[in-house]
Amino acid sequence: MNSTLRLLTLFLLATTGLSLLAAEETKPDAGKATVPESGVLPKGADGHSLNLDFETGDLSDWTAEGAAFENQPVRGDAVFKRRRDMKSEHTGTFWIGTYEVGEDAAQGMLTSVPFTVTHPWAAFLVGGGNLDTTGVELVRKNDGAVVFKAAGSNQENMTRVVADLRQLQGEEVFLRIVDRSDAGWGHVNFDDFRFYREKPYVAPQRPADLLEFAGLSPDEAARAMTVPEGFRVTAFAGEPDVVQPIAMTIDARGRLWVAEAYAYPVRVKDEEARDRILIFEDTNGDGKFDVRKVFADKLNLVSGIEVGFGGVWVGAAPEFLFIPDRNGDDVPDGPAEVLLDGWGYQDTHETLNSFIWGPDGWLYGCHGVFTHSKVGKPGTADDDRTPLNAGIWRYHPTRHEFEVFAFGTSNPWGVDFNDNGHCFLTCCVIPHLFHMVQGARYQRQGGVHFQKHTYADIQTIANHRHWVGNQWNEADRAKSDANGGGHAHAGAMIYLGGAWPEQYRDQLFMNNIHGARLNLDLLSPRGSGYEGNGAPDFCRTNDVWSQILYLRYGPDGQVYLIDWYDRNQCHHGNTEGHDRSNGRIFKISYGDSRHTPVDLAAATDAELVQYQLHANDWYVRTGRRVLQERAAAGSLAKGTRDALAAIAFQHAEVSRRLRGLWALHVTGGLTQAQIDRALHDDSEHVRSWAIQLACESRQPEAWLLDALMSLSRGDDSPVVRLYIASALQRIAPEHRWAILTGLLAQGGDASDHNLPLMYWYAAEPLAEIDPAKALALAAEGNLPIVHEFMVRRIGSLGTPEALELLVGELKRAPDTETRRLYLAGLLASLKGRRRVDMPASWNAVRASLESSPVPELKTMAFGLSVKFGDPAAFGTMREAIANRETPEEERKSFLESLLAAKDPNLVPLLQKLLDEAEMRAAAIRGLAAYDESSTPDLLLKKYAELAPAEKRDVLATLTARPEYALALLSAIGSKHLPATDLTADFVSQLRNLKHTELNEQIERVWGVVRDTPEDKAKLISHLKELIAGNPINDEDLPRGRAVFAKVCQQCHTLFGAGGRVGPELTGSNRANLDYLLSNVVDPSAVLAREYTPRVIETTGGRVVTGLVKEETPQAITVLTAN
Repeated sequence: MNSTLRLLTLFLLATTGLSLLAAEETKPDAGKATVPESGVLPKGADGHSLNLDFETGDLSDWTAEGAAFENQPVRGDAVFKRRRDMKSEHTGTFWIGTYEVGEDAAQGMLTSVPFTVTHPWAAFLVGGGNLDTTGVELVRKNDGAVVFKAAGSNQENMTRVVADLRQLQGEEVFLRIVDRSDAGWGHVNFDDFRFYREKPYVAPQRPADLLEFAGLSPDEAARAMTVPEGFRVTAFAGEPDVVQPIAMTIDARGRLWVAEAYAYPVRVKDEEARDRILIFEDTNGDGKFDVRKVFADKLNLVSGIEVGFGGVWVGAAPEFLFIPDRNGDDVPDGPAEVLLDGWGYQDTHETLNSFIWGPDGWLYGCHGVFTHSKVGKPGTADDDRTPLNAGIWRYHPTRHEFEVFAFGTSNPWGVDFNDNGHCFLTCCVIPHLFHMVQGARYQRQGGVHFQKHTYADIQTIANHRHWVGNQWNEADRAKSDANGGGHAHAGAMIYLGGAWPEQYRDQLFMNNIHGARLNLDLLSPRGSGYEGNGAPDFCRTNDVWSQILYLRYGPDGQVYLIDWYDRNQCHHGNTEGHDRSNGRIFKISYGDSRHTPVDLAAATDAELVQYQLHANDWYVRTGRRVLQERAAAGSLAKGTRDALAAIAFQHAEVSRRLRGLWALHVTGGLTQAQIDRALHDDSEHVRSWAIQLACESRQPEAWLLDALMSLSRGDDSPVVRLYIASALQRIAPEHRWAILTGLLAQGGDASDHNLPLMYWYAAEPLAEIDPAKALALAAEGNLPIVHEFMVRRIGSLGTPEALELLVGELKRAPDTETRRLYLAGLLASLKGRRRVDMPASWNAVRASLESSPVPELKTMAFGLSVKFGDPAAFGTMREAIANRETPEEERKSFLESLLAAKDPNLVPLLQKLLDEAEMRAAAIRGLAAYDESSTPDLLLKKYAELAPAEKRDVLATLTARPEYALALLSAIGSKHLPATDLTADFVSQLRNLKHTELNEQIERVWGVVRDTPEDKAKLISHLKELIAGNPINDEDLPRGRAVFAKVCQQCHTLFGAGGRVGPELTGSNRANLDYLLSNVVDPSAVLAREYTPRVIETTGGRVVTGLVKEETPQAITVLTAN
């Protein structure tokens, strides 16, 4: 066991690219050219150079068998044409690539003519799958022995491998290119076999994430950074003056306010709390602070701060605080005021964070997916609180209102607004970039939306990612380095500072934690929203300890960064696992940075109005906030709003009109006349913002509803329609009908990134108000997805009347696509329900559907007939499944339907299907649903001949019931099945059966003991000694990878490969041995609720362990390892 854990740990460490375990590379002699000799093609029996590089454009000198080598060789880089993250890396013009012709399904073998070994070394290019059944073999002719073999590494890019032929001189050999797999990555790439007189040097790629520096002083770290020409980095402050900086803002005097997080990663006892808020000021403009103050201390688990309205707004879960300083003397006027409580901190690196004032005068912030909050004012009843576990929230500073702005994503730690006032965030693990629209629901890393009828959520706007999947080798890590370095992001800044070159304005910067650099994404308008395009990295810190969390530009237009600076990159609950002595504030400047003292709090209203036209948005935002403060205090000078109105309605530039509009709104709101005027502005952005601001109150008057109805029909801007759809969610459902009629008529919106789903979110509540009218609304529109979702939503009502309505409309459906839409919606609405009373009109429609020439319609119709309990359908479907002439897809779909209905006559057919390769896996899994005494013996007899995935299916089935499990353990005890196949997840499942005899047998055949915390600590210590005392060797990494594939990969994904049951491991802190060992030995020590397995016992005696993905009154959807 200990040796297995050592191999697994070494493998996970090695995939980070760190050199402490790297095997020594053979390098050329000093001064020797690293360019290899060109090599020579082997000669045939008649002396001609053999076609082992395929530059003849055909397969001369080769014999092909099977479909994989039809229409070969491939011409040009076909890889890059179909996927932009990889290339073929072939030489010349032609090469072999079995995927490019027949994809993974095609199989075959390509054999060269024999040739004599005339050189001591050979090399060739190989890529594709890393499987036993794919690769390139060098075979000795006289005895057929394979003397050298190489395969790809689950990447298309071919790399050169070297073969030592010194013991084969003068012998005849031939090449054999093998593709005997139809699994994922079941293909091979090959090119350019040549002989060499000397061992060719293949330069090792420097691990992409092996950075040059670590543990630098602040000034050294600044000098180590790489930035574009004309920029420079300086250390503004560093330890001991600032440590553990977690949040930052800039006040009206240009001073930096920084929160220090000593408590993280836990909330400590109140008497031990020592988190602080510091103030830094550079009074002489030399780029370093010269004034430092402690504003507040004894805070606990601080994660976000912002200044304004006479104090400091502080996030410190479970509380959202306001520390008053109304006289501005940098001393709190009194104790912190608790404005909101109920903020969760189950995952303390996903608490409320990234505070920023929005254009509309609200304070915005982020919240992570694995922290579960129920937010409200102190004393609010639980049912009246707002639930939140992923998304963007906002709080109004004078009305003291709290709401969720948009739902979803993962662990966002950075939000900002562009020149149009549009909101963007950056996050981790899942795609990193989202345009956040009010009321929208976005892709989640885990869990489900609070709105249970969401059905689909909006995806990332990024058309790229900052890492490349399948990083089992240096080539892939090099590609990740080129793409941005990793998938963990912090900080989001849309640069509007006015001091940097114009190319950076309105573009989004974020820190890439594992890549130790600032990524730059270019935001481009597209449809109703944006797309994010990757750009070259802006700044590389070149320092593995660097962890920049926040970026902001100040009054001089230059950018400040706070750097947590810690060897540990990932969250864990070990308080000793973080270096408490480090912290930095850096400043990135361009050109001549001129220091000019500022104090916008002392500016006149007229000056603040003029600041709304400033090129540096710091002046715009700060000036707008000060004006809002004065308006709230009733001290706004006469004529100020008139001056703002002049900007809002008369300025030539759209961005300035927007700023005027926002400032008008925050200083007293917009009149009906002003809203109406803005709704008719030439700019779609002004019209859009007029809609959002007008609907902020949630109580629009009749004239505004009429205006929205007109715009829904007549405005040609998808941006305006997006804001209308957003506003509808703040309008009572009974007032939405006419406006939605206009929106759903816009057939051109069907392919838009946001609009179809935003329309759906607005329309969904109407299904309960009037199902028939809601169905007609969707059916008469031009957006099929809304129509299908409405069918599904009405079906979910579960009433006979609702189903009769839908089946009646299905009968009248005019075409195949509409029939498909109704059938799909009905099936989705009834998912999880075994039997439903048959609607009266079903018999009138089912016959034509079940005999439809369209296979999809036929399959879905039979699925519904089974749901409705039609006995004839059960028999027909069993016959179709048993018939090998039935298309495989149809057989599997029918089988799924019968299993969902728990067909009592299905077991004999399932057992028969064990003899059919294409149906075997589904049959094995299906047998788990039935308590049939003959099943264990049947499965165990076939076990030895099964593929690895099928073996796991067998183990999953045999651990689902106590009687099955006893047979399984008996087989292991008698050595008919290897005990090593019973991995830890299956042992846990066996324990979940709660069967005394089983637990005793587990101890005998598997040797499991329940470790105490002390036992685990000892094991971790022992493994550290084992790793330190046994350096890595050439065999360790492949073995470690095999352990990972067998034990971990069933549930966890690493660099794009693996299961989705457990957390993604790519971004985990695998470079830290302590972190890694604690998670390998005690993986459940820190576990988000979304990844906590549930144990469910069915009424039929089956025990299922997995993650609950969806739970309704009718069904529970569970994701299991197989």
